[in-house]
This record gives sequence, structure tokens and C-alpha cells, in this order.
Amino acid sequence: MLPTKEFLKKIKPFDLLSDDELDEIAHKADVEAFEEGELIFSGNPKKLYVVFSGNVGLYSNGELVEEFERGDIFGLGVYENAKAVANSDVVCLAIRHDIIKRIGATNRNFKLFFDKIVEKDLRGLVSLIEGERVEDVLMKKIGDFVTKKPVFCDPYTTIRDAVIKMEMNGVGSIVVVKSDMTPVGIFTNRDVRKFVIHGESKEEKVSAYMSSPVLSLEFDRPLFEAYQIFASKRVNHIVVTRFGKLYGVVSVRDVMSEFEPYTSISILYRRLSKATSLEEIRAIHERIVETVKVLSKRGVGFYELSFLISSFHDLLTERVVELTKKSFGASSLPNFVWVHMGSSSRKEQILATDQDNMIIYEGEAGEIREFARKVNDSLEFVGIPKCTGGYMAMNWCFSIEEWKRKFEDWMTKLTPENIRFLTVFLDLRAISGDVKLLEELREFIKSKVNAQVLRYLANDASTLEPPKIGGIRGVSEFDIKKFGIYPIVNGTRVLALEKGILEITNTRERILKLMELGALQERFAKGILEGYEILQNFRLRNQVEGKGNLIKLEEVSRVNQFVLKDVLRVVRDYVKFLKGKFFVERGL
Repeated sequence: MLPTKEFLKKIKPFDLLSDDELDEIAHKADVEAFEEGELIFSGNPKKLYVVFSGNVGLYSNGELVEEFERGDIFGLGVYENAKAVANSDVVCLAIRHDIIKRIGATNRNFKLFFDKIVEKDLRGLVSLIEGERVEDVLMKKIGDFVTKKPVFCDPYTTIRDAVIKMEMNGVGSIVVVKSDMTPVGIFTNRDVRKFVIHGESKEEKVSAYMSSPVLSLEFDRPLFEAYQIFASKRVNHIVVTRFGKLYGVVSVRDVMSEFEPYTSISILYRRLSKATSLEEIRAIHERIVETVKVLSKRGVGFYELSFLISSFHDLLTERVVELTKKSFGASSLPNFVWVHMGSSSRKEQILATDQDNMIIYEGEAGEIREFARKVNDSLEFVGIPKCTGGYMAMNWCFSIEEWKRKFEDWMTKLTPENIRFLTVFLDLRAISGDVKLLEELREFIKSKVNAQVLRYLANDASTLEPPKIGGIRGVSEFDIKKFGIYPIVNGTRVLALEKGILEITNTRERILKLMELGALQERFAKGILEGYEILQNFRLRNQVEGKGNLIKLEEVSRVNQFVLKDVLRVVRDYVKFLKGKFFVERGL
């Protein structure tokens, strides 16, 4: 007999169930065995299957699209034109859908798990399983931040006795309560100072100097409400009550420490905008990196963090450029524009970001190349490493006419090296200087785009086939940037170039624009957007943990393996779409 309950409680989402709920499923689940090659179901299944042993293949139109192994779940949702077949001798636990629905009616998270699988809401599934999001932080109960028993006294306590009690308990406030423990005021260190200035005797009562009426919140109110009170009123303590009776006290420090990474962002940004030295910029950058790591660990996603990082990186670069210009004579530099490329241009930077920049100038060069070298050196000094590939202004500093000749050469002679240059230099965004120079170059690039250029770029974007996860043919690890993010970023760039969309550089914004123009069907585009965000979130988490771009599946939960498997299927569909649209498979 299979140890059904012990087996299931280690698997998502069955670990969300109570013992009674697990007992019900274990009692009502059927154990079904299938021989190699035997059909498990075709079309829409009536049961949910959990693989106990063996390997199951899901086939659509004769093609293997997914494999399931021990601990994997299948058989929920719509399987049009698909069938599940035992790839080896298989043993499954089979649970009728009506049992799943009945338990889901009383267990919200269990129901949500399956709802999100059916709806293909992969982002929601990850949030459900991996827990705390930013909004969860905001909605924590204020009572959860009461860490000490409250120190209290009655209104008739003397100032002397109240201060002694505060000192003995190591607190900065004492709550004044009535006999039924209803708070009527709070006596704080600030009130002690008032007494020192205006008081006559230590035998005076606290009721004469306490702050009243007291600011209080019920224990189940959201933390954000306390944050708003501290932000809008000049108070350092809030009394927490439970059904109107004293429960505890939270300080401004307790609450603000929870929000500190969010509030410090605006402070750091203001400091950076006013920075007058490289040393000051370097110190601010170090704080920014640490703050971003904290935000990432607290659940802030890739889109929000990359926008934040890019905003800081843009401002930091602008300040360094401006400070460096001051060390050159006014007539020694030509009219120019400092331009970001790559992920910097796309506003898709995460923690491991380096320099990707160039200069476009007009007229005589003067000292522009020496200026570029100094800016690159200064950026390295403040904490932005130099690009190992050399894609920096010190190496890529040319006049507008020289840049035009380069692009014309790259787009005429479609060698592997020139294709690589195009994938780097087609994402351009002005940071400092004369934007008109970049606009002129963009218009020139648009005029040189043709079907052959698009075809070669589409081939580059679709060369790497995303791997399969799980099953006999599945990989144990893969580079998430190379096999997941790269095809989406580069494929989207090709589609945008075809439509003349060069001003929009961000991948997400490009996809939305392509969807608006009808170049991508809405459902397909939304799937790509969701998949892209999930891949970038995985990469972000890896970088915070110092693991780079390599995803080792043995370190990834079953649920996240399921999510990655589905996302990589979307990437494969995107690659297939690009190959078909630009006739890549006919050869170059």
C-alpha cells in the first residue's frame, strides 16, 4: 500500500492542507498503474494525477510537449488535441476533480493554486507560493510589531514614579490607562522635557503632562495606516489596542524600519542630484546597491526594480558627465550626446550591471575622446564596472557622419560580427547632451532597414532553442539569460525595427506597442510579457544570491520548475513565430 498522505504532504499545493483535508484526499484517491505505452487519458481528463513513479508524456498532434515525473501534477485544465501516455511503467495517485473542488471551497489558498494553473497565471502562482509581496508588507497587522509588554500607569501616578518605571523597563514612553485598561494618554520622553521646563514638583501627576487624547490603532489595522500617521503627525509612538484595551506600543522606529528601504530611495535620489564630487557619488551608489538588494528580498519585482536602478544609473551618469565637463575648457569639447546602449538603454538593468555607452558628436573632435576616457574611468570609480567587451564611449566615440557610415556598413555586410554590433547598437537612449544627434542617427538607421537585415537579425534571435525541463530529455541546469531572456529581447527588437520603433527601447514597452499595432496578437503578447517578467525575476533573485545567470533545477522548487517549464514553452513558441515570420528556416 502506498504511503499516500506522507507522499502528498511534501508536494505543492497539498502542503497547504490540514491533516483532516489530507486524510480525506488520501482515503478517496485511487492508485492507478499504467504499463509503458499505455494511454492515461485523451482530451479533457476527469481526474487530477500525481506521479508516484515513472515518466508520463503529454503529446499534442503527435509531438511530445511536456513530461511529468515523481511529484509532478497533471490532469487539470483543458488538454485540447492532447493525450497523456506512460513513457515507462507508471504509478499515479488519481484524485477526482469534485474532491479537489470540495476541499477548495473551504481552503482558499488550495483553490487559488489550481485556479492559477488553469488560468495560466504563472506570476500569480509564484506570488502565492513564494509569499510576501510589497503590498503584503503594507498590509501587515500593526499588532505584529508589538514586541514588548506595554508599560502603563494610572493618571494619578507621580512624574517621579512614572519616569522611574520607564527607566527600569528601558522604554521611551508609558501609557496612561483607566482602571479598565482603556488608554487615556501617553507620557513620553518629550513630555519629560516639558516637565523639566515648566514643572514645579516631581510629585505632580502624569495626567498634567501626558499627551491626550492618545493616538491609537486596533491591533488588526494595517501597518501602512501607522506609517501614514507617523508621516503626517509629529508623534513618535502609537498605542495599539485590542478591543479598546491596551495591547502594546509601536514606535516610529519600529514602523519606519520596515519601510526604510522604500522611503530612503527618494532621499538617496535627492542627494545624488546634488552631489558635487565623485567620492560623494560613490558613497551614494553603495547605499543604492544595498537598498536595491533589500527591496529585492522583500519581493519587489524586476520591472519595478529595473526602472528604479535605471533611474539612478541615468542620474549618476549625468552627474559624472557634468562634473567631468567642468575640468575641460568650454571650447575644447564639440557638441555631443552621451548615449546608453544595451540593457542600460532598455532600462532593464539589474544588480550585475556594467557600462554600455557611446558618444555621437558633430564638427571637430577636439578633446572629446580624452573626455570619454575620463568619464568611463570616473564611472568605474563610483561603482559602475567597465564593460569587458569594450562597449564604452572611450572606444566608441565618433562623429554623426562616422556613425552613419558604420551602420551602413553593418547593415550592408551582414557578417556575424556586424550582426553582433547591430544587436548592441540598435538599442540607443540619450542621457546627456544634444538629443537631436541621436534622433538624426535613428532616422538614418530606419532608412537602411530592409528584409534581409530583419531576416539575419531574426536568425540571430532564434538560434538558441530554449531547453526542456524535466523528463528523460530534460536538462539539469541552464543559462536563463542566454536561453530565456535573450530570444525575447532580441526577437522583440527585430519586430520593433520592422515597424520603425526605435525611440522605444524597453522590451516590455515595445511588446505593448507591437500589440497595439497588431504586430502581435494580444493573448500571445501577454504570454510573452508574463514569461519575460518571470524569467527576469528568477535572474534577479539569482544575482541577489550571487549565482549569476545559471539556474540549477535541483535548487528550484517543484512549483517553480513547473512555472519555468511553461515559460520556456512560451519562449519556444516565440522563436518559432520569428522563424516563420522572417523566413529564417529557408536559410540565409
